[in-house]
Amino acid sequence: MKKFIFPALLIFIIPNLVFSQQKIDLNEAIRTALSNSPSIETIKNNLQIQKYNTKSTKGDLFPYLSFSAGWNRSHTFSKGGIIYQNGIPIAISDQDITQDNFNLSMNANVTLFDGFANYESVDLENENERSLRLILEREKNGVVITVSQYFFDVLKKEQIVKTNEDNLAESISQLEKIKEYFNVGKITMADVYKQEVQVAQDELSLERAKNDFKKAKVDLLFAMNDDINKEYDMDSKGIESDLSEADLKLILENSSDIDKLVKNAINNRYDYKTGLQDIKISKTKLSIAKKYLYYPTLTAFGNFNLSGTDVREITDTRVAGYGLTLSYPIFQGFNLDVSEQIAEVNLKQKSEDLKLIDIQIKSEIKKSVLDLETAYKQIEILETNIVSAEQDKLLSEESYRVGLATILDVQTANTKLNNLRLEKINAIYNFLISKMLIDYYTGQLKY
Repeated sequence: MKKFIFPALLIFIIPNLVFSQQKIDLNEAIRTALSNSPSIETIKNNLQIQKYNTKSTKGDLFPYLSFSAGWNRSHTFSKGGIIYQNGIPIAISDQDITQDNFNLSMNANVTLFDGFANYESVDLENENERSLRLILEREKNGVVITVSQYFFDVLKKEQIVKTNEDNLAESISQLEKIKEYFNVGKITMADVYKQEVQVAQDELSLERAKNDFKKAKVDLLFAMNDDINKEYDMDSKGIESDLSEADLKLILENSSDIDKLVKNAINNRYDYKTGLQDIKISKTKLSIAKKYLYYPTLTAFGNFNLSGTDVREITDTRVAGYGLTLSYPIFQGFNLDVSEQIAEVNLKQKSEDLKLIDIQIKSEIKKSVLDLETAYKQIEILETNIVSAEQDKLLSEESYRVGLATILDVQTANTKLNNLRLEKINAIYNFLISKMLIDYYTGQLKY
């Protein structure tokens, strides 16, 4: 008996394991995208390199100290002969001398003053590090809004599939009624054929909607930098798409003060903060360039050397030296002048770039608010039109039942109602996306 129980359990358990699909909600999609983004990883790597640069620049403030030790051996050979000193001949024998030389030395130098340009160089590296952190946050926000837009697009297309499925079910139900009417002799076979054609058209619309839905899911995986062959289901947890008219109106009212939205954007947006940071960096570079141009450089140095022909005698000869060096650049081919001028031009350019960001912020917010208002108006109008279309559909079906209308009237009313429902889905998600874009453009989008 036990031999049959185990395989039977596998029959029920294994399909559940094989065909169960992961569910992805918006937060999970964003986390995956942030984790997989190559651009974010690149910025993180650049940030790590910048930390090393900052550490290196700080190290330049400390004295440079080096130690060296050496040994060399010289071999001198000279052939003897006769030399004359004051006319007296002197015999010199052959010479063959080998001599060792050992030495130890320690050297140190430090910049005492250069207009404090060395300290400002540390400040500059710190500002560069802060700039990269802002760029990293800006890139994260860009990933969040991109993934969110694709996620909402998938949800929208999923709702369109469901609406088309309901419409197809309605067409099939209508076909069954028409066949019953034909069987009792109330209508001709032509109406049956026409409804069969309508069912086929609705099936085609459903297949197209399913195809669009599948492609939207692939686009979402691509935006997440994930495996595009992954099979998953959508989880709309935390997303309210079934909002009442009062909810929609409240959202619209809270997003209608453009001046307030622009103020929030300037305080919160990372691209604007990056622009301010770029100006700060340019000012620091200009200050450093001026210090190198106008201030002298004062350095201190010191050294201590030991030397001898034998290791045991290395302390017999000791030499110590120290002093100060003052240097001032009088002319270097305009290099320092050009550095200052370039820094000034860069500062002006960064100020102009910040003005463009300010204009861009106002433009983006203004257009998003207009899109939000338009979507709200569309939803209002579509709600009214759907109620009217539902009544027209019921009236056409009843009129057709009693012989006062044609099958074409019923099909037209049903198609009109389905199209209005699809338009409402698009309008609702356009409203939600516009609200999300406003949050993004004002720097309120959190992750």
